[in-house]
Amino acid sequence: LLLGASVQLRNMATIGGNLLQRTRCRYFRDPTVPECNKRAPGSGCAAVRGVARMHAVLGAGERCIALHASDLAVALVALDAVVHVQGPERSRGIPLTEFYLTADDSPERENVLEHAELITEVEIPLPPPDTRSGYLKVRDRTSYEFALTSAAVLLLVAGGTIRRARVGLGGVGTKPWRAYEAEHVLTGAPATTATFLDAAEATMRDAWTVPGTEFKVPLARRTLVRELQTVSGVIP
Repeated sequence: LLLGASVQLRNMATIGGNLLQRTRCRYFRDPTVPECNKRAPGSGCAAVRGVARMHAVLGAGERCIALHASDLAVALVALDAVVHVQGPERSRGIPLTEFYLTADDSPERENVLEHAELITEVEIPLPPPDTRSGYLKVRDRTSYEFALTSAAVLLLVAGGTIRRARVGLGGVGTKPWRAYEAEHVLTGAPATTATFLDAAEATMRDAWTVPGTEFKVPLARRTLVRELQTVSGVIP
């Protein structure tokens, strides 16, 4: 946590603010760039043909490849967190996996919050007993840096078999990415490196890349495999 942001940012930050932080896409943040479907729907996406190293490969497409930057949200989607919001007319709970919208579907809108709604609470269900968890972040430098790739993993392993798996990925998605494909491969399978490799392959199979983001696909696979090994205690 101390390496995630400066003292000044940590003193000002809130959990709700972290979950709602805007993309770090340089083209979105530069008003002199006319092509940005987030700022001007229908104008195009300059990042697709620009410098895109820090952009997304999951949930991405011609309309938008802006990356979601939060580390916290990646862990929370793996933890099955629920966001509670309050509006003028009602309060409601929204699973975090349903809170964010995919950028290529609706670049101009990033979440399902309605006008005047505020995040008031984040609920994290207690995982089953004997669940182990971990988070691995790969970045260019040790501190104050966004993820190139990251993986949040929860595993319940009994008798060498994975009974329950939850996986979140960061640094690769237009939203905090819940890796359901990996969970499907992992659940009921032996806790082995071969299983982990299959899960990582399934997760990144539909990645959409542009020049500059291709490296994220193999890096995300390796990141996930390593964290699965760490959490499960499997020695590579």
